Amino acid sequence: MIEQADLLAVPEQAAPPVGEPSATTQRLHFTGSGKEYFRIWIVNLTLTIATLGIYSAWAKVRRLQYFDRNTILAGASFDFCGNPRAILKGRLLAVALLTLYHYAFGFSRVFGVVVASALVLALPFLMRGALRFRLTNTRYRGLALGFTGSTLGAYVANLPPVITFLLPGVLVALYPFTAWAAISFLLYLGWPLMHGAMKGYQHRHLAYGDQQASYTLSAWRFMRPYLLALLLFMLGGVVVGIAVGIVAAVAAALGGLGQGGNSASQAVMFSLLPALVGLYVLFLLVGPYMQVRLANLTWSNTAFPRIRIRSTLKVWPFMRLQVANTILTLLTLGLYRPFAVVRVYQYRLAQVELEVDGDIEQIAAGAAPRPVGAAGDGAADFLGVDLSW
Repeated sequence: MIEQADLLAVPEQAAPPVGEPSATTQRLHFTGSGKEYFRIWIVNLTLTIATLGIYSAWAKVRRLQYFDRNTILAGASFDFCGNPRAILKGRLLAVALLTLYHYAFGFSRVFGVVVASALVLALPFLMRGALRFRLTNTRYRGLALGFTGSTLGAYVANLPPVITFLLPGVLVALYPFTAWAAISFLLYLGWPLMHGAMKGYQHRHLAYGDQQASYTLSAWRFMRPYLLALLLFMLGGVVVGIAVGIVAAVAAALGGLGQGGNSASQAVMFSLLPALVGLYVLFLLVGPYMQVRLANLTWSNTAFPRIRIRSTLKVWPFMRLQVANTILTLLTLGLYRPFAVVRVYQYRLAQVELEVDGDIEQIAAGAAPRPVGAAGDGAADFLGVDLSW
C-alpha cells in the first residue's frame, strides 16, 4: 500500500512554459474487420483469376483503400487515390522484365548479360518510383504524403542489394561450378548494412506536405538484430538436426529389422519431412523476431517537426500471433488469410504512438509534392522488393 507520506513526496509535473504547445500522445487504430476484408479479398481473388491477373491492379487499389480508410489517427482517416491503370502498366512491365530475365541466358550469354545489366540499372529507379507513387497518392486530412529522395540517392542505397540479388545468379549461369560463382554469394554478408542503408534512404526522405522527416539511425545498428537472428537460427538448426537424426536412426533401425536391406533409403524418406517442417518452423520464429526488431528501430528513430514516432512491438506476442495465423491459414486451406492480414495490421498499428506538440490539425499544412507515374510501383511490388515503411 502507498503511504500518504509517499504521495506527498512525489513532485508535481512541471506545466509547459506559457506559449509552448503541450505534448499529447496519439495512437493509430484500425476500424475494419477480418469479415469485411474477407469479402473484398475473395472478390479480388476471383476477378484476378478470371481476368488472368489483369484485375490485380484494381484489387491492389481496393485493398489499399480499405486499409487506409479504416486507419484512424486523431479522429481522421487516411485515404489512397492511386490510379489502377498506372499500376497495371507497371505489372505489364514487370512481367516483361521477369520473362526476359528468365529466358535471357537461354538465347545467348551476351543477351543474358545485357538483360541482367538493364535490370541492375532499372530496379533502383523503379523502387524509388514505387515509394513516390504510394506516398503521393496517400492522404491524411486532405494533404498528401510524399517521398523526396533523389534518383542518385536511390542508386546509392538500392544498387548494392540489387547487385547482391542478381550477380550470383548471373555468375552461376555464365560460370557454373566455379569459384567465382560461389564467392559471389559472400556478398550477402553485407546484407545488414545494405538493408540499413535502404531503410535510411526511405525514412529520411518521407514527407507530409512540406514537413520533412528526420531519421537518426545508423545502418550499423542493423547488425545486432541480424547477428542475433543468425544465432537463433543456428541454435534452432542444431535442435532440428538432432531431432532429424533421431528420427532417421529410428527409421533405419526399424527398416533394418523389417526388410534387412533398405534401411538407408527409408531413413532418408522418414527424416525428410521432419527436416522440412523444422526449417519452416525456424523461419516462422526468426521472421517475426526480425520484423519486430527492425520495425522498432526504424520507426522509433523517425520523426517529423513537432511529431515523434514510437514503435513498441513485442517479439513473443507478435510471434504467437504469426504462428496462430499460419496454423489457421493451413487448416482452412488459405481462407483464413484475410483474417490473418487484418489481425497483424491491427496489432502493428496498436503498438505505434505519436507524441505531438500541439494540435495535429495545425501541423497538417503545406503543399503536396508533385504526383508521379506508377509504373515503378507496379514493377517493384510484383518483383517482391521490400518497400515497407
